[in-house]
Amino acid sequence: MKKSLIAVALIGSATGVAHADDNSSLQLYGILDVAVGTVEHSAGGSATFPATVNPVNKVSTKFNDSVTGMFNGGISDSRWGIRGTEDLGGGMSAFFDLESGINVPTGSLNNAAGSLAGSNNTVGVASALDGQLFNRGAYVGIRDDRYGAVSFGRSTTLGYDTIVNYDPLHSAQLFSPLGFSGSYSAGGITEGSRTDNNIKYVNRTGPINYGLSYSLGGVPGNFRAGSTWGANIGYEQGPFGIQATYYSARDALHSGGLTGANAVGSALIGTNVGALTNNNDSDVMIAARYVFGPATIKAGYEHYELKAPSDKVANGSTTDYFGFVGSVTNTVNPTKTNVYFGGGDYKVTPSLDMSAGIYDTQTEQSTGVAGGNQMQYSLLLDYNLSKRTDVYAGYMFSHFNGAAFIGDEATNYIVAMGIRTAF
Repeated sequence: MKKSLIAVALIGSATGVAHADDNSSLQLYGILDVAVGTVEHSAGGSATFPATVNPVNKVSTKFNDSVTGMFNGGISDSRWGIRGTEDLGGGMSAFFDLESGINVPTGSLNNAAGSLAGSNNTVGVASALDGQLFNRGAYVGIRDDRYGAVSFGRSTTLGYDTIVNYDPLHSAQLFSPLGFSGSYSAGGITEGSRTDNNIKYVNRTGPINYGLSYSLGGVPGNFRAGSTWGANIGYEQGPFGIQATYYSARDALHSGGLTGANAVGSALIGTNVGALTNNNDSDVMIAARYVFGPATIKAGYEHYELKAPSDKVANGSTTDYFGFVGSVTNTVNPTKTNVYFGGGDYKVTPSLDMSAGIYDTQTEQSTGVAGGNQMQYSLLLDYNLSKRTDVYAGYMFSHFNGAAFIGDEATNYIVAMGIRTAF
């Protein structure tokens, strides 16, 4: 604690933002979360991928061996950040946040694009965390007690914000598909869960919360190209809460890289991340929760679609993908996915929380699209040693069904134990 206070004081003296004589503040904060566990079927762990391994998506039968190791972020992605507020008077304040995701086992910045371009036989998975210094967030804004807050910069989707609070497993990175993959809040485009050039507005009037977001594509001569927009409305009063969100993106690049994709003989080496798709996408989600005594029940439904882009590129053309090279193909056949989830948690004691969840992700069969569904069953025990530090044990079992998973393992599981501390 003493060292943290010294660090904050040094930063404050250097920037001139922190003041003792008003309601302004500057805070250095973070979470360090690391687990040791086993995945039944997996390529080798990646030193730069946010979760080290991928226990959620399908795995090629070429990778039928289990992997035991140290994994980053069993519940929470490890991170550090600096955030601050300045009291402007009259119920107004300025605020900012800079947040960087890190990989505790290796000390690396989270860089999923680097994992896609990495060595053979290692995990390669898409993410929004791709080596940016402040990959989890970088924004500044104005807040008014009555009229709400508006921020400018790199920030999360409104759907992502909903998942954090309405996922039965608290958006656990290694034990919940919602917590693992940003695709569930960004229309199937994992990279879109955090959006650059984003204008985001949120407010609350009594029990009603609402928000809007719009990101600028920055394409010369075409204002809408590469843009996104989203909306959220919800009600939270007493034990009951319900949220609805909408999101759409135009001309979004997406990597199809999955665990085991960079197999022996693959081109995903060095600077090449392989095949990318150019898509339009849309997403609607509704989620609810109810608290009674020590128990909370949560459930939700999401539907998202990947469609042909509004602004096509030449198929096979190369493009920059977070500092790496990828080959782009325009999506032709739309993919429709339905997601159902439910479960909740129970406070066994004030220190011990038990959570369970069921997740069913269904891809509809259509022209050029193989149908199938993946089922995930999750359990998490979390014990608080103090207000800042907890230990946990989690398990998730996956079952894959249908034509979409031909050539892949039919089942997978992860079991892990970890420790998490906040500062």
